[in-house]
Amino acid sequence: MGINVYGVEGFYIPYFYALSDQIGANISGLIFLRKKEKSWLNAIKQYTHHPVMLASLLIILIVPIGLFAARAEGFSPTTQTLTALETIAANLCWVPPLVGLLRDRNTIHKIN
Repeated sequence: MGINVYGVEGFYIPYFYALSDQIGANISGLIFLRKKEKSWLNAIKQYTHHPVMLASLLIILIVPIGLFAARAEGFSPTTQTLTALETIAANLCWVPPLVGLLRDRNTIHKIN
């Protein structure tokens, strides 16, 4: 197709590979909030105040910028090891659950 997968223009490959589940979970979370709140406006209000959903959205928006910057600075995943490292760096799926865990712990400590 004429795309240099090792060049700057190939930055989206590890993004979609590592974050396809993150993107799907974020969309599913918004749909869940829509069903729960019975309207899109209320769902979006809940979404914008939910730390786990916001952490997920932040990852979805920031990771491609980081991948693009790394490629623009000359990083090229020319080996399987470098390709794996790039994908590992892009895969921040553990951040939203960590945010939820820390939020729950903070809530529990406030109650006690």
